[in-house]
Amino acid sequence: MTILVTGATGHVGRAVADALVSAGQDVRASSRDAAKLDVPDGVAKVSADLEDASTLEAALDGVSKVFLYTRPQGIEGFVKAAEAAGVRHVVLLSSAATLEPDAAHSRIAGLHRAVEEALAAAPFASTALNPGAFATNTLGWRADIAEGVVRTAYPDSRTGAIHERDIADVAARILIDGSHAGVSLALTGPEPISFREQAEVLADVLGRPLRVEELTKEQAIERMLALGWPPDVPESVLGVWERTTREPSPVTDLVRQVTGKAPRTFRQWAEDHRADFS
Repeated sequence: MTILVTGATGHVGRAVADALVSAGQDVRASSRDAAKLDVPDGVAKVSADLEDASTLEAALDGVSKVFLYTRPQGIEGFVKAAEAAGVRHVVLLSSAATLEPDAAHSRIAGLHRAVEEALAAAPFASTALNPGAFATNTLGWRADIAEGVVRTAYPDSRTGAIHERDIADVAARILIDGSHAGVSLALTGPEPISFREQAEVLADVLGRPLRVEELTKEQAIERMLALGWPPDVPESVLGVWERTTREPSPVTDLVRQVTGKAPRTFRQWAEDHRADFS
């Protein structure tokens, strides 16, 4: 059984490849440029562009299961290519945005939902993983942390930040055993943690003080746009952050239920990524 891991240059994709290799699986990793892939020994590399169906036949040849990241453009081509290749199960890295009450009005939710719906209508099984806040989002603070500060809007927003390795462990388990077909899994870390608390943990792990500077909504939008965020996304993200200052994001026990292991804490994530802030 060969498992294709798309987006293997990303934090989650690489972690999925690692988890599958550790479990003794036959893994093939793909990205648009296979030369940029840094994967474990023994993992086959292939170039594939999810927006270009002509690149998918070779990537999917002999593949029975796929870890897929959301790419609405070209999803129809992927479904056709996967069906032709005899793929049996796709595990999608989606977003908790599709589960939010205002999902119908969210561009983020719309992009992810389009892929979820295309896979749900496909002739093979699929599972959607719907994590909320990624602990890796704090890597966006690196430039500020170098100055001894964390700058963010709504520093008291509390979300269940999840370690990418927990998402990967869930994906790997489902890919191996074929469970949870046809469902969406709202994955979270073990507890709601605010941005302010994340900064405190990072300060402790890095061994240096970090002050928190609260940005206005307008300042935050300006920074997001400067980083390349689509123009209509920051408003919805900041809306979630504002709401979770009053109502912390709920956490689930799904990581434990699927993997048999408790989800990693933000402190564990910070320790694992200490070198990324040096």
